[in-house]
Amino acid sequence: MKIWSFKKFDGVYSRGDTKIGINKSGLIRLSSGFCKSTNVTNFKYCVLFYDSGNKAIAFKFINTRENGVLKITRDTTGATVSAKSFFKANKLDLETNAGRYDWGKQTIPNIGDVFIIELDKK
Repeated sequence: MKIWSFKKFDGVYSRGDTKIGINKSGLIRLSSGFCKSTNVTNFKYCVLFYDSGNKAIAFKFINTRENGVLKITRDTTGATVSAKSFFKANKLDLETNAGRYDWGKQTIPNIGDVFIIELDKK
């Protein structure tokens, strides 16, 4: 006789993708899949770094308040970071850079563990 391995559907379906999104108003959306796979909802703040030569943004998640930190706002499935000032300071056009990005994790000397998106790779 065949052995079945059924899982009950509980009515909640998360898309499961792990992308980081940027919208045209400067809001960075951390998808539910990203939050689950990285546990970033355990942190209160995000520090952003910009590499203009590589057109890349690095995200470092921390729990201590310091200069330049942005608050992580949690919602039912994911989280957001309001980063309009970051985009303005780095002269990044939100119309051009709005979209969903794949990310990579890396340890950067003098910064630590960060998640990186490349703006020319949507």
